[in-house]
Parts: sequence; structure tokens; C-alpha cells
Amino acid sequence: MCNDTNQQQDLQQTQQQQSTNKCPCKLPAKPTFRQLWGCEFKQMKSISYLAKISMLSALAVILLMLEFPIFPATPHLKMNFSDLPALLASFMFGPFSGVIVNGAKIGIGLLIRGTSTAYVGDLSNLISGTVYAFVAGAVYLYNKNKKGAIVGLAISSVLFCGIMWICNQYFLLPMFKVPEQAVPAMMWWTLLFNVIKTLATAIITFVVYKSIHRLFNRF
Repeated sequence: MCNDTNQQQDLQQTQQQQSTNKCPCKLPAKPTFRQLWGCEFKQMKSISYLAKISMLSALAVILLMLEFPIFPATPHLKMNFSDLPALLASFMFGPFSGVIVNGAKIGIGLLIRGTSTAYVGDLSNLISGTVYAFVAGAVYLYNKNKKGAIVGLAISSVLFCGIMWICNQYFLLPMFKVPEQAVPAMMWWTLLFNVIKTLATAIITFVVYKSIHRLFNRF
């Protein structure tokens, strides 16, 4: 009897999620990742999906341009919230949608303002932003609740900071010929910057996601 009740609750929860997300697929109570990702790819064929992804990509490019330094000691580290639209796309449609928005942001950003790091910094941002959006979206895809959102954002933030640490230590700082004695301080300033950036972006995503999702579901 208890098992039947639990199965009914799981089915109702899945149906509510599908209704909220306007998912075009009929999924079982406990779908696999393959089924969930198949549903995401099915959405990609719709005009509505393309329009929403285009809007999120455009927003990401705009936010990329609105950057500002937060530490006087490191004015080259500039804060922006351009990862926010990619996270929203990952939560609304699935992790691959977040990857698309992030890739579009980097590509269009390069066309508009070019590169100042011989594409090394842009590649680092592409990799870290892709992992950031994909991991957060993948975790939330299978656990569509507040706990899933928090866990997904936490894991992806840690990975983002780890990837940027590696890119800075082995690629960016050597390329800019930073003096060896200044490297440790620069690494820690960069880590602090990325922690603040991912934390702020994650908090904003968590706060605004439901409202943005309801707004997008109107069309």
C-alpha cells in the first residue's frame, strides 16, 4: 500500500514538472538521463525554443559588456553576470541549452570586441562557462527542486573555480609573463574573484529562476 502511494506521488510530481516546464515528452515517474536529454533535444526543434534561446544569448552578450572591477589591486579582473542566462537556460530546458547560450556568448563577444589574450582567455572562459552551465543543469534536470538547484549550483561553482585556477596557473599568467614572485598572490586574488563571481551568479540564478521561467512559459 505504501509502495502504491509513493508511486502515485512520484507520478504526480513528474506530471507537475512536465506541466510547469511545458515538456513535449511523456516521461515515466523516474526517467533516465537519456530520456531527459532526449526530451531536451526534442524541444530544440520548436520555434519557441529557438526564440527563447536567442533572447537568453543576446542577454548574455549584453551582460558580458557590462563589466566592472571589484578589487583595486587587480583592476584587470572585471566582474560581470554573463553566466546567468546560460544557467537559466540549463534550468529551463536542460544542460545542453546552457552550453549553447554560453558558446553563443563567447562567439558573439569575440566578433564584437575581439580578443586581448590571443584567444587563450576566451577558450578558458568557454570551457569553464560550459562546465558551469552543464553541470548545474544536469544535476537540476534529475532533481527539479530547491535542493537540486542548490547542489547543482554548488558543484558547478567549485568546478568553475578549479578550471580557472588551472587555466591561470598554466596558461594565462605565463602568457602575460607575470613575475614568478607575483604569481602566488595573483592566483589567490583570482580565486577570490571567481568565488565571489560564481557565488553572486548562483544566488541571483536561484532567486530569479522561477519568475523568469513563468515569464517564458507565457509564450
